[in-house]
Amino acid sequence: MLFTTLDWLAIGGYIVFALGVGFYLTRRASRSTEDFYLAGRTLPWWVAGTSLVATSFAADTPLVVSGWVRSGGISQNWLWWGMAVGGALSFTCMAAWWRRLKVTTDAECIERRYQGKAARVLRGFYGGYHALITNTVVLAWVLLAMLKLVRVVIGAEDDRQDQYIVAVALVLALSYSFLSGLWGVVVTDFFQFFLALGGAVLLAYEAVADLGGLAEARQRFAEMPKETTALMPHHGSGWEDLAWWTQGVGAFLIFTAIQGWLNKNADGGGAGVQRYSACRNEAHARGAALWFNLAHYCLRPWPWILVGLASIVLIDPAQLPMIAGADGTLEPDHEAAYPLMMATYLGPGLFGLMCASFLAAFMSTLDTHFNLASAYIVNDVYRRFLKPKASDRHYLWVGRGMEVFIGILAALLALSANSISNLFTFSLALLAGVGPALLMRWFWWRANPWTEVAALATSTVLAILTNTTVLGASEAVLNIPYPVSYLVIVVASVAASLIATFATEPVARERLESFYAKVQPAGWWGPLDTDGAAKRSLLPLFAAWMSGIALIYGLLFGIGSWLLARPSWPAFACALIGSLVLKGTWRHALRAPVDRIDS
Repeated sequence: MLFTTLDWLAIGGYIVFALGVGFYLTRRASRSTEDFYLAGRTLPWWVAGTSLVATSFAADTPLVVSGWVRSGGISQNWLWWGMAVGGALSFTCMAAWWRRLKVTTDAECIERRYQGKAARVLRGFYGGYHALITNTVVLAWVLLAMLKLVRVVIGAEDDRQDQYIVAVALVLALSYSFLSGLWGVVVTDFFQFFLALGGAVLLAYEAVADLGGLAEARQRFAEMPKETTALMPHHGSGWEDLAWWTQGVGAFLIFTAIQGWLNKNADGGGAGVQRYSACRNEAHARGAALWFNLAHYCLRPWPWILVGLASIVLIDPAQLPMIAGADGTLEPDHEAAYPLMMATYLGPGLFGLMCASFLAAFMSTLDTHFNLASAYIVNDVYRRFLKPKASDRHYLWVGRGMEVFIGILAALLALSANSISNLFTFSLALLAGVGPALLMRWFWWRANPWTEVAALATSTVLAILTNTTVLGASEAVLNIPYPVSYLVIVVASVAASLIATFATEPVARERLESFYAKVQPAGWWGPLDTDGAAKRSLLPLFAAWMSGIALIYGLLFGIGSWLLARPSWPAFACALIGSLVLKGTWRHALRAPVDRIDS
């Protein structure tokens, strides 16, 4: 599609804004590493939470979600909807505990919780691992999604043309992250969130309008197969049927009961921990986590899902580019349907605005992961082990250099991949078994560094053996389909971590007492919990957690049911009850005095 002057004005206006923010905030970000990586720990909840929402919405997200709707139906989104189970735990307690600990990265927590050489090595390894592997994989699928978007939108016949365009966008994101650190990231994220969400709503409106309006679109959706429009999976005849575990009820159970809270972000995740630590106090950290989960799960998916459903009617599979499927045969690339809808159904000006919204979403994810990867290297590797007594100015320039290196590494990986979905599931499996160990460190006094070492080693090895993404083979060494492979990885990793825990010495009492006094965690803290307060606090914490889950899923299902012309009041009633219970248990879910938002 040819770009008009209005389109270029929309795109150019956003680029000028982003770069302007980067230059304006450079001086503030350069005052210290705490300013560069944590915005001086002064962020209010609505800025930190919105930044998290923007970070988790990149060019890949609409493509993947709408592609899943086309190829497997709405219920395929349980692959990430299930993670709301763990998300509710973040605003129940995790966000506040991280803010109390006052760390820069989640890897730093290792030496706050454990001690000795094993803890030092594990912290350094986590810092390098997250910076060079987990963050790079995320950046790679984001870059891949942008390549697909550009390829469809401009109709590029030469791969180098779309690569050049994405490279320029990458440099733009890197430039203001390089200059202004987290200050620039959160300020641009706040604007990017509304631009990206507005663009998604705009395309959904145009797609529905082309079907004749919402009433007519609902009728067309109702005529589709139930497997396409069902909110809950129902594929498979029973537990002995493989489809029951990979696409049906069995997969749903794994997504919610296992992957939903025992995942790589079980205790907050790198980007989440950074935002919570950057908040004014623990109340703002919890508020940021609550707002993020409501916006992430309840508000954003439905415009993408509507576009995916509409594209089934409006876009013939023959119009889509072909890619190699899991069995090596060519199949339509359903992830390309979303940008094709943009190019087909948006006119001049609106098309440019939509492209600007994608550029905003793309850059909001890149800048966060550039800054976060740099924080891991500087805070947990370079300053901790290589040069511990340098000036803040020195660390800032090392961190900026690392952002450039990570950007190059991610670009090389993106050029070697072809499926966003495969990279996404591989990133989940890679640290699947670490989730339980991450929670053990907060709820169980007996956990030690070897608990996490064993879980990490087991999870990494099994993830590689059950996935073709890294090995580049046509079949995995262990031919276990996802998400069954996720269940296998978690069970094996938990077993390995428990064996390692009881085979090694517990953490010294002095270190446990320091951590316990600082965080005031709940759970099983035997020798330290002399009055039983930690164990008693589990009940209100659990009630708040469950009510938070009810609130999120009630709103998610309520909005979806209304859009699809189905009864929505039971879901909204569930959300209302959940919100009331959460309000009543909000302060009681935490031990120790709870800060107020206005303090």
